[in-house]
Amino acid sequence: MQNSSMTDIIYDYFYSRILFGYFLPGDQLPSISYICRQFQVSALIVRTAFARLREEGMLETIERKGSTVTYRPGKEQGRLYRESFLSRREGMEDICRHSDIIFGSIAQVYMQKKTENSIHQIRTQLKKRKGHPAKQITMFYAEAMQPLNNPLAINLHWEIVRYLRIPYFEAANFGDTGIQAEDHIERMLTLIEAGNAEKAVEVMQAFNRDGPRLFIKGLPFMMNGEPPVEQIPFKWQIYREHPQLCYTLAAELMSKIDAQAYKQGEFLPSCQALAQEYGVSLITMRRTLELLNNICVTETLNGVGTRVLSGKSAGMPKLFQPIQKILVLYLQALQIGALSCHDVAIHTLSSLDDDGYDTLDRIIGRHIEERRAFLLAETCLRFIGGHSPSACVKEFYHQLYHLLLWGHALHFFSQKMDASQTHEAYAHKLRDALSRRDAESFASQYAELMGLFLKGTTLLLLQLGFEEQQLV
Repeated sequence: MQNSSMTDIIYDYFYSRILFGYFLPGDQLPSISYICRQFQVSALIVRTAFARLREEGMLETIERKGSTVTYRPGKEQGRLYRESFLSRREGMEDICRHSDIIFGSIAQVYMQKKTENSIHQIRTQLKKRKGHPAKQITMFYAEAMQPLNNPLAINLHWEIVRYLRIPYFEAANFGDTGIQAEDHIERMLTLIEAGNAEKAVEVMQAFNRDGPRLFIKGLPFMMNGEPPVEQIPFKWQIYREHPQLCYTLAAELMSKIDAQAYKQGEFLPSCQALAQEYGVSLITMRRTLELLNNICVTETLNGVGTRVLSGKSAGMPKLFQPIQKILVLYLQALQIGALSCHDVAIHTLSSLDDDGYDTLDRIIGRHIEERRAFLLAETCLRFIGGHSPSACVKEFYHQLYHLLLWGHALHFFSQKMDASQTHEAYAHKLRDALSRRDAESFASQYAELMGLFLKGTTLLLLQLGFEEQQLV
C-alpha cells in the first residue's frame, strides 16, 4: 500500500480475515473499543476502515448492534489463497527464521513487567483461540508488547502479521505444531507466575526458533513443487500523522548529510536542482528546506543558497507540534533499536568477513577524528542493519534508521548535556572489540550505549516539556 496509515492496516487485517474464512458470513466483528485497544488507535480510524469494508460488500453495520460479515466466498477463493502465500514464500521463510532477533528482546520486557491481571487476560484470550496455534502466538505477542507503551512496535507486529497471513488461513493442517504452541505459551506463563522470567525467555526463544518453520510447512501447497512466482518482499508501512512528502524528503536529505554526501559547511544543490533530482515541485522542495532550517540541520542564506550546519554552529531548533510528534516517533524507534541491537549486532557481525569488520572500524574512527561521535548510535544501527544477511532485518533497521535521523533536531540540546566524552569513550571500546573480532563484546558495548542514549533522550524530551505519558 502506498498510503502508510493505520486505517490501511486495520482495513487489510479484517479484509484478509474475511476473505480467508476466519470470519464467516453472519459472524460479528469485535467491538470498535476492543479494536482501538488492540491496535492503539482512535475510534475514527477503525470506523473509516470499516466504512471501506462496507463499500466493498464485506460487512454491514447496524447502529448499536455492531458490524456483521456479509461476504460469501466464491470459486476464486482457492486461487486467492495460493497466490497470496506463494508470492510471499521467500519473505515468510525469512521472517520466520529471523524476526525473533527483533521480537525476542521485546517480549522479554513483558516478562519483567507482567502482572496477575495481564496473565489472566492472556489466558482468557488463549481459550478463545484454542485449536489455532498461529492465532494464539499472534495474540500473545500483541499482548506482550502492551507494557512498552510503544505504538511503533505494535505497528511492526501487525504489519508482520498482515504480511504472513498465517493467522487468517484456516485450511492449513498444523498437526502437532498446534499442541506445541499451546504447551509453549502455557509453560511460559507458568514460569512467569513462578518468578522465573529467565527460564521463560529460554522457552520462548526455543519455540521461536522451531515453531514458525513448522507453521510454514503446515501450508500444504508450500511443499508441492509449485512453479516460482514473482515475490512480494516485506515492507514496513509506518503510520505517521504527517505523511506529507516534505517529511520524507527531509529524511532523505538528512540521510545524505549523515553519510557526508553533503558535508558540514557545504551548500546543498540549488532548490531547483533538488526538485528535479527528487521529481517534486519547487514549492515542495522549498517547504522541505524550510523544515530542515527549522530544526537547524541547514541554514538558507538569501541569494546564496542552503548550507549544512555543523553541530557547533546550529542554533535553537523550532519544535513545532508536527516536529514534536515526529520526535515521539523517533523515541519509539530508539527504544526498539535499544532493545534489539545486541542480537542484531551479533547476527550481522557473525556473517562479516575481515573487510566488513575493517569498514565499520574505519567509520567509527572517522567519527572520532571529526568529533562526530554523537552520531555513533545511528551510524552503527545503519551498518548492522544494512549488512544483515536477512531481508526482513534489513527492512526493520532501514526504517528505524530513517526515524532516528530526526534526532538531528535535538543535537543543539544534546550538546548542552556534554555527552561527547561518553560517546567517544564508547567509540574506542567498540573499535577495540572490532580489532579483536569479538562480536559479543561489540554487541554488549553497543547495547549499553543505546540504553544510555535512550535514557538521556527521554530525560531531554521531558525537560523540553513533553508529557510523560507521550513517551516510551
